[in-house]
Amino acid sequence: MPPSPRRAIFLDRDDTVNRNADLPDAAWEGVKWGDLLKPEFALLIEGSRDALIALKDAGYRLIVITNQGGVARQGGTLSDVNAVNDQLRTLLNPTSEPASIFGDQLIDAWYACPFHPDADSEPFNTEHNWRKPNPGMISAAAEEHNIDLAVSYMIGDKQRDLDAATSAGIPVSQTIHVGPNAPCPDLAHAARVILKLNHPSKADQPTSTVTLSTIKENTAPLADERIRKTVESAANALAERTGIKLTALTLVDSQITATLAIHQLGALAFMAELRRSTNAWHMHTHGSLLWPEHH
Repeated sequence: MPPSPRRAIFLDRDDTVNRNADLPDAAWEGVKWGDLLKPEFALLIEGSRDALIALKDAGYRLIVITNQGGVARQGGTLSDVNAVNDQLRTLLNPTSEPASIFGDQLIDAWYACPFHPDADSEPFNTEHNWRKPNPGMISAAAEEHNIDLAVSYMIGDKQRDLDAATSAGIPVSQTIHVGPNAPCPDLAHAARVILKLNHPSKADQPTSTVTLSTIKENTAPLADERIRKTVESAANALAERTGIKLTALTLVDSQITATLAIHQLGALAFMAELRRSTNAWHMHTHGSLLWPEHH
């Protein structure tokens, strides 16, 4: 029996996940402005990593689809596009963190279209179904990753991102425009919309409380002192490593509750990382998961 289709978040790359418009002039030496082909200028937008962690933990596949016409304009090669993507992978998956937190990678797949009809470099100087606003990248990703587009979202900073999504079959109500003059200023706000979280007030000092419950609530795995101590130590170590103030931590036999001095999206990301690291430990030690895989 084939697996059930999954839901996904499709993401534009530049000015959605990573900075682009506000990069220094050195980023555009030898290329058209906006053609990010230098990995040293691949920098995440503030809050984007927490947003992606929270969306991933909610059960969404994360798929980047990006137009890279700079290849057709001879500003760089597909290897340069991949180098930028590799740098973003490094920022999204720091080597200081256990590889088991997100399996292989936080982003499940990266699609890039090097074609542009107004360029000179063969064979890329042509229109292509993958080039947004055409739906090709989304359609290919949906087929390759068994994605149900009817329950998926698109997040991007250009209308062409949203048009590509609706052409592929994503409902227009599930396309989210981000940017300084858009309904959602950034990826973090878009994630709050999808996850139905409150938007924090800049005037408020954020404090959030989040809870994890074990897979079988009628059992009491945290009554085992070794498991309880390991989970508690992991939570404190994660708070120290991320610089998030952990103001309260309560463990009962089948549940852990943390109060953190951070907005709700960041707290969800914290718990997602705690869930995955302690699940990996529990699977290795006891042969089973401690927490459900998604909240």
